[in-house]
Amino acid sequence: MKTHKALSALIYSDIRLLLDWLIVTILIVVLSPDASMATEHEDTKVVIVEFHGLKQNIIEDNLESLPNFKELIKGSSDRQDYIHLPRVFTTISAASVPACTSMYTGRYPQDNGVVSTIWFDRRLLKVRTMISYGQQRINRILSQKNIPTLFDYVRSAGLTSLNAMLMIDKGADWSLKSGVYFWGNGSMVGLLKNGRWFPDPWYMDHKTISAVLTGHLFAYHKSLKGLLKQKGIIPDVTVIQLLGTDIDSHFPDAALSQQNASINTIQTRYAQEVLDPQIGRLIRFFKNNGIYDRIIFFLVAQQGAIKITRHISDDLISSSLVPTFRLPSEFTSNQEANAIVMPGACTKEVYLKNRQTGAWLQPPRLLADVKPAVDLILANEVLDDSLNAMAIRQYAGERNTGIPETDSWWGFDRQSYKESAQSDNDFLAALIPLADAFAHFKLKDFVVNGLIQQYSRETAPDIKLVNKKGVYFEVDKHKYGHHGSYYPEDTVLSFWIAGPGLASVIPGRHRIESAASTLDLIPMVAHILDIPQPQGLDGKNPLVGLKP
Repeated sequence: MKTHKALSALIYSDIRLLLDWLIVTILIVVLSPDASMATEHEDTKVVIVEFHGLKQNIIEDNLESLPNFKELIKGSSDRQDYIHLPRVFTTISAASVPACTSMYTGRYPQDNGVVSTIWFDRRLLKVRTMISYGQQRINRILSQKNIPTLFDYVRSAGLTSLNAMLMIDKGADWSLKSGVYFWGNGSMVGLLKNGRWFPDPWYMDHKTISAVLTGHLFAYHKSLKGLLKQKGIIPDVTVIQLLGTDIDSHFPDAALSQQNASINTIQTRYAQEVLDPQIGRLIRFFKNNGIYDRIIFFLVAQQGAIKITRHISDDLISSSLVPTFRLPSEFTSNQEANAIVMPGACTKEVYLKNRQTGAWLQPPRLLADVKPAVDLILANEVLDDSLNAMAIRQYAGERNTGIPETDSWWGFDRQSYKESAQSDNDFLAALIPLADAFAHFKLKDFVVNGLIQQYSRETAPDIKLVNKKGVYFEVDKHKYGHHGSYYPEDTVLSFWIAGPGLASVIPGRHRIESAASTLDLIPMVAHILDIPQPQGLDGKNPLVGLKP
């Protein structure tokens, strides 16, 4: 009985403390001096809206049915200045985590250290994934490698920045991050609306914009409204990542799936019904607070999307290798294994150990380790029929196999090898220049360069498999669309730079036809804000010559 009373008293005390804290917090928010009247409205502000997974030309081709996008880009009277970059290439592979990290660091994956969403680290003997509840794994890698982000460059110029939803937030002054409750609530809404435990795209984008504009009880001070009221400022750079387009492309409305709709049709509808109203909310907020005339918007994407035409089992390669190779399992550690296969989408990565020395950091033997794996993969008819290209890793100066190794990769001539006796000499003869193996790809030069720039020595697989367009290794057979491929629908995007504030910086309407890159985002933001151009980036500045 005494224990029950003591527990009741403790709970009552905790509740009183919580209520007192809430009351104080609310009073601080409500009664704090309204500093917004003293805000530095005269400075140009950049707002980057990243539409995760938005395909090239979705906005341009549908602008007349997107009234808020149209006002943002062309103005209410169609006289506003803008810059359009219709051909922006992402980095290889066109997957969320490495593509985003490259865009917000201006460096290829090989340099920034985030080479994929998941990979095997030969030195650490760990499979590293960048997805976690804390969402700090990317930032830790960037910090360890001393790689600055967009937010770091903004801060070094004496300016401020706000990040919303983006996992890369190193250097940001304020960061609004998603958490388990956000994703859980989104998935519950998805279950109730769509019958699937998967985040509802409208919920995700609507709540993200709400967080940016007004925050919630515990993040009001980091929202635009809170910063404006309490500090009298709007961040010089605000980055908003909207994930809904990508989510909707994965699992679109059932009616569209039944109609066998194209990804373009799915994304156009989503832009009209969801994205355009969210853009309207941003416009109204800035107008209502007298800031809109100073805003310059960057409308960007980091990857596109492709409709899945054929699902193949994600464990098909692992099961093909098992007769000869030892893979990690409940009873086999990474150190004990001699082959590790990464989860895939359009591509698959196979890491091989030197089975003679037992060392992961030593190159596997080309004929005794790599060839047997290739033979097992090609012997699987489903795999062979799904492949569009294969690359074999080189180890320049580290392996003496009787064939020169001077580059990062070979291509592999599967057709000639399958038609041969598949001897050791036939295998060596099938190793061809990487560019030749990808010669039939529409974007062969881009693909080859991207693959060369993706991995470091410790993170590179020994065999890289690239599927035909639309063919995906996938666990969920109901998934409708995906990304991570080497094809134009997924890798060529569009950027817009627009808003009423642009006229004071770069007047006129400009369409930059030359190819640009998502790596160019930081140089372009630096150009617009007139801050020093960061040195040592892989990205360039396509706006050179436009500024008066």
